Amino acid sequence: MLLELRIRDIAIIDELSVEPVRGLNVFTGETGAGKSIIIDALALVLGARASTDLIRSGCDEAVVEALFDAAGDGGVAAVLEEAGIEAADELVVKRVLTRSGRNRVYVNGSMTSLAVLSALSARLVDILGQSEHQRLTRAEEHMGLLDGYGGLGAAAERMARLWDELADACGRLERLRAEAAARAGREELLRFQRDEIEAAALSPGEDDELEAQRRRLASAERLASMSGEAESVLYSQSGAVVEKIGAVVRALSEMERIDPALEEVRKGLESALYAVEDAAAFLRDYASTVEADPARLDEVQGRLDLIGRLKRKYGAAIEDILERKAAIEAELEGLEETDGRVAELDRRVAEARSAALEAAGELSKARRAAAARLEESLVGEMADLGMEGCAFRVEIDSDPSRLSASGVDRVRFLIATNAGEELKPLDRVASGGELSRIMLAMKRLGAAGSVPTLVFDEVDAGIGGTTARAVGGKLREVADAGGRQVLCITHLPQIAALADRHFCVSKGRRPSGRTVTTVEVVTGERRVEALARMLGGARTSGAVMDHARELIDGAAAEKT
Repeated sequence: MLLELRIRDIAIIDELSVEPVRGLNVFTGETGAGKSIIIDALALVLGARASTDLIRSGCDEAVVEALFDAAGDGGVAAVLEEAGIEAADELVVKRVLTRSGRNRVYVNGSMTSLAVLSALSARLVDILGQSEHQRLTRAEEHMGLLDGYGGLGAAAERMARLWDELADACGRLERLRAEAAARAGREELLRFQRDEIEAAALSPGEDDELEAQRRRLASAERLASMSGEAESVLYSQSGAVVEKIGAVVRALSEMERIDPALEEVRKGLESALYAVEDAAAFLRDYASTVEADPARLDEVQGRLDLIGRLKRKYGAAIEDILERKAAIEAELEGLEETDGRVAELDRRVAEARSAALEAAGELSKARRAAAARLEESLVGEMADLGMEGCAFRVEIDSDPSRLSASGVDRVRFLIATNAGEELKPLDRVASGGELSRIMLAMKRLGAAGSVPTLVFDEVDAGIGGTTARAVGGKLREVADAGGRQVLCITHLPQIAALADRHFCVSKGRRPSGRTVTTVEVVTGERRVEALARMLGGARTSGAVMDHARELIDGAAAEKT
């Protein structure tokens, strides 16, 4: 609830303070006195767009401060906590406008942003006037008004929560599928590489063995010739090495009988003789096995070429190629797990969509029931407010393919302001005054939120007499509901007489020649005089004064 509003150097206001009370507060005064400026200042401190034109002529800056009772308001405390501002039972909001356009916002002494201010203001004050920005002129707001009237806030929040869960699951699935699509080419390449290595059936050290085979096969004729010649020199031909060493060994044996010192030499040559004989036998066998085999040579060369290509692609050695194959298989296994995650997310999305659609269907059904009640109740309220014959309908269009955070519905208010007229969208046919009275009726019915302070800017436009009294009664009913605070600008004494606090706004000229706006709380005879001026203009007769007293006394009697 607003406890105090202080304004300095806004338009024709140099400095004033307003302290509204719980209940109905009215602001009266001549046209141009500055009533709407006070509401504009309140809107500024709540985050409305600022203009340097609002700064009083000759001043460098303008300041608006508002003090609110925020005790027990968990929503306000949550906004403050998120913004890093210490919460208290009282909330002080200050906005400073400068000629340079560098405006500042303070909440409980801490500088903050307009975003934080807007989040707070949505929980503190609702200003309703005749501008195009009223909620009734925006069809997208009609659903919220209907939900507020039907007490469907919890169901709407559940719907929004389920939608968020669905949107989150869909987002994750979309990202995973995008990743899977990007990996499709990668997976194809990996499978090709794995199959290529696997088909080669490599063995560690195979390349060295094949290279030895290749060299032997490529020089088979030369190896056979040279090994045969070597065997002949060592053993087969006349005067071969074996024959000559054998002769030396026999000679040494005879010499050893004379000089035993030759024993070691003889034994060494005997060992060499055996080694030469073994070598000759090996060369003889080797020569018989070495054969030219062009087909096998081609086969070996082809295998080496294959291994060479794989080495260039996957590693310098066969062991490196086999390690690369293992890494490829591990990566493929991870990619295959992605397919499983896609299937799991598909299932979650289907479950989340089913739950959201079910909740949307229940919410849609509840909205239709609330719409029927609102249609009947609002027509009665509008009749009380001077709009007899008014017809009102809530149009609800449901389409499951349009599932969103608000469900599957589109809600639009239709109205015929006169009997027999065709129902048309409310924002196209209702006048400013009618819109104000419709919103007042909705506030009375509880269809437009539950902020503690409501501001009605000239809700009485275009009415008078009995209707004016009815509008005043509705305003007081709205104020009395839940201990709210209502601020209302009015030109009608029938409404002003019902006020719990009456502010009289006037303007005058200072000795300096400057025009300023002043606000006075009027009570007793001052209040009677204020109502009398509203009834009879500047000249107030005794009869007019008596009529003003009757209005005040009648309003007091009704209240008790």
